[in-house]
Amino acid sequence: MDKKGTLILLHIPVWVIAIFIAWFFSADDFPGRRPSYVLLSTLVSSVWMLGSFYLFYSYLVPKFLTGGNRRLFWLYGLIFVLIIMPVVGLILLLITGTSALTLAETLSAQGLLPYTGSVIITLVCGVLGALYRLLLRRYHSV
Repeated sequence: MDKKGTLILLHIPVWVIAIFIAWFFSADDFPGRRPSYVLLSTLVSSVWMLGSFYLFYSYLVPKFLTGGNRRLFWLYGLIFVLIIMPVVGLILLLITGTSALTLAETLSAQGLLPYTGSVIITLVCGVLGALYRLLLRRYHSV
């Protein structure tokens, strides 16, 4: 099998794991939920986690980390992990109606715990994306 086919096969587990984790956390019992709640929540969470993963995998690592500019990698990494991706994830959950909190609750002290959780999930997905990129780079150089 050529390298492109191998690369595609190596990304299938990433998608399966992301969708499974998103489904696992979306299957929580949420009072008053719509029948499409689990599907929408799984879709939004999967897109957010895969977006975080591929942001590091496709953009930050090749452009800055392997490009030699580690300061910008860490700066942009922090901005994406602490601000951009968690806010995007929470906005997507609010837009689709799959968030447990309303907009006012999200912007209050009650929203601190979900925000912290989204930062942690974004950090884990970003670190895994960076490690995956570096490992695949090493694999292709062998």
